[in-house]
Amino acid sequence: MKLTNIALCAAMAITAVAAPAFAQDITLKASHNANAEEPYGVGLRKMAEVLEAKTDGAATINVFDNATLGDEMESIQGTQMGTVDIAVTANSTLANFVPDLSVLSLPFMFENAEQMDRALSDPAVRDAIQAELDKQGFHLLSIFSAGTRHIMTKKPIESMADMQGLKIRTMQTPAHVDTFNAFGANATPIAYTELYGALETGVVDGAEAANTNFYSQKFYEVAPDWAVVGWLELVSPVIMGKAAYEALPDDMKNALDEAGLEAGKFERATYLASDNARFADLEKAGVKMTHPDTTEFRAAAAPVQQKYLETDGQKKIFELLKSVK
Repeated sequence: MKLTNIALCAAMAITAVAAPAFAQDITLKASHNANAEEPYGVGLRKMAEVLEAKTDGAATINVFDNATLGDEMESIQGTQMGTVDIAVTANSTLANFVPDLSVLSLPFMFENAEQMDRALSDPAVRDAIQAELDKQGFHLLSIFSAGTRHIMTKKPIESMADMQGLKIRTMQTPAHVDTFNAFGANATPIAYTELYGALETGVVDGAEAANTNFYSQKFYEVAPDWAVVGWLELVSPVIMGKAAYEALPDDMKNALDEAGLEAGKFERATYLASDNARFADLEKAGVKMTHPDTTEFRAAAAPVQQKYLETDGQKKIFELLKSVK
């Protein structure tokens, strides 16, 4: 019998403690807000594949794409209520529940995508992140990538000096607003859905984005200059409610954790390959790319990093991430 109610799984597991390993069939529901073929969906299906292999088919994951089970906020809440087992969420959304994880969204937190992958694979880093999640009742299964962020404008950016006075759209995240102001721009948080029109009409002079959405949303039509600075590696934790996780048999928990680790490596590599492939597509579309020296950008961002390291938990995660070369 397949079980989709994690509470029921827990009750049955308690009465069957003497049963052989993986005797209980379990189906977990995973939620994300992207299309099935995008890296989130690919990563979750990899997790399901690995979990099935490690449990001889006794456990699997049904992946619900396109926010079918709710948006990111609703999916996080679903893991607390038992309506969702696994959720992929932007780190900025999860930070509403676990504030210390905001450190993962600081500018130049990682050297590049490769260093990010190494850091997020480090057991000490994962333990520190899990310690903060524990406080709010979540369990970390994996951390996916959501791309490297660069800067689109209507004129070439050859150095940070070219950023002076430009109105640049940012996410409504205080650290991101402060970062672009530190770059010399006028950070302008507006809704993502309004960005194309805002660029077209001159409400803003540019924005920050990853290769994938810069290309897919055709922002290059109204902001054809692309400064490759990698100011942010966007991450998306994959979480489960801690109570639901703890209700699983130990061997199932171990298999799920191993599947999460493997899926995270796979998804991050998939996103990096996809992101890099977009450079060629952007060149074909006529995008003018520049590669400013990031030294001055990093120097300007350093005080912003320090400003938002407010707790011991944040400082510990920050130091651990920086220690992985």
